[in-house]
Amino acid sequence: MATGILRIQTFAARESAPMPGVTVQVTGDGFTTSRVTDNGGSVADIQIEAPACSYSLDPNNTTVRPYAVCDLVAEKAGYRTVKIEGIQIFSGQVTLAPLEMIPADARVAEPDEPVVIPPHPLFAGGGGSGPAPAADPRVLPAVVIPKRITVHLGTPSSSAKNVTVSFRDYIANVASSEVYPTWVTQNNPNTLLALFRSFRSSTRW
Repeated sequence: MATGILRIQTFAARESAPMPGVTVQVTGDGFTTSRVTDNGGSVADIQIEAPACSYSLDPNNTTVRPYAVCDLVAEKAGYRTVKIEGIQIFSGQVTLAPLEMIPADARVAEPDEPVVIPPHPLFAGGGGSGPAPAADPRVLPAVVIPKRITVHLGTPSSSAKNVTVSFRDYIANVASSEVYPTWVTQNNPNTLLALFRSFRSSTRW
């Protein structure tokens, strides 16, 4: 079976400084491995068995999941535990896992809820992003790419919290929900341009 790579980087919350000494445990189908981050906040790349690339390139494949799945737990004394479930590993591709380590605060009683990555829309069905919301087509006369963007973690009417993330990370995550990383690279720029146009239209950006 082919393999993909899980690449882990840990850093201090809001500081972007590497976080050494973090114990990272990765669990997948039939394996568990534990690593400790070095002074650069990284561990050696982890190779994980994954289905053949051909499954993600076959538009008629609806039965074989074209990627492997693993879970991750990162711990360090004095910091909140980071848990990620459902990390997707594709054959021949590098999956990046940037981990933000948040200092533990005795005043905060919230449990360490895991980040759950749902099945990829192209395999699970539903067509990805679904229909575009109704919006005024007016856009700004000039293109200004923001450095950071505020994202609402829920439906527009829900009481979910807002978080501010880098726009680069945001658009990369959106793109990863629309295409497989194994797709032919010369076609991906067209998909990304479509995402930008949709984003500008629906947000008036």
